[in-house]
Amino acid sequence: MNNLKDIGVQMHEELVKVTNELYTVMKTYHMYHTESLSAESKLKEAEKQEEKHIGKANDIGSSLLRYGHDERPQRRSSVKKMEKMKEKRQAKYSENKLKCTKARNDYLLNLAATNALVAKYYIHDVSDLIDCCDLGFHASLARTLRTYLSAEYSLETSRHEGLDLLEGAVDAMDTRGDKLKCMDAHSQIFCPPARFDCQPHMGDEVCQVSAQQPVQTELLMRYHQLQSRLATLRIENEEVRKTLDATMQTLQDMLTVEDFDVSEAFQHSQSTESVKSASSDSYMSKANLAKRRANQQETEGFYFTVTRRQVFPLLGILCRF
Repeated sequence: MNNLKDIGVQMHEELVKVTNELYTVMKTYHMYHTESLSAESKLKEAEKQEEKHIGKANDIGSSLLRYGHDERPQRRSSVKKMEKMKEKRQAKYSENKLKCTKARNDYLLNLAATNALVAKYYIHDVSDLIDCCDLGFHASLARTLRTYLSAEYSLETSRHEGLDLLEGAVDAMDTRGDKLKCMDAHSQIFCPPARFDCQPHMGDEVCQVSAQQPVQTELLMRYHQLQSRLATLRIENEEVRKTLDATMQTLQDMLTVEDFDVSEAFQHSQSTESVKSASSDSYMSKANLAKRRANQQETEGFYFTVTRRQVFPLLGILCRF
């Protein structure tokens, strides 16, 4: 149980970490978009000043020519200064726009990854953790009740009707059905929350990953890396799933041993000492119980280890775009 608690705490910490990273990436995107808008505004202002300056210079040039004065070198110097300022602001705008595009891409990719991780946690991981907690409970309870039924049938046959009803209830036990009923009864806890929606910043209407140059090459490289890693994880996950299924079946076999028949202990021909001797040599003797418990604990430890291996590799790749 402690192992399962550690896994649950670690998974919750991963969710908190991912949502915090999403918030950080979103703030970075908003900051770069603000800088891009500011640079664009300054560039437009420079273009207006240049147009205004050129028009004014042309008017002054016409007047000077009309009255025989020539100040063209000064006008050229002024025009060059305006052009240089415009080029500087154009470069700054291009630089900020590229930063904004990259930041937006990182935000949208992290947004998709976070939504996928949250959905996986509430749809699959919580269910798997419940399975781990519940594993063997129904089988152990069934064995206990069947032992009780066997003793009661031998002691008092007149109670068969009530015991038949109890046996029917034991046969109707359904691990998966009980889990689904529990989750349905507490749907507010186990239902996945609403997806994180893209939050455009200050009029930015782009809500998709931009793949134009110069970020296209970087995106393609990241895409191929993810494809390669996912292919490897699929193979590894399939192997882990097979191991997990085999281990779960082993545990189920350990927990569903039909050792609940104690009718031999109630044979009228046996003395008390004979009953004690038969019990000591039976499958339920202390030595056999201790050995079975040790084997069961070892198998459970291996099961938790395999469960941990299955859950966390996919969390890693979802969080590392």
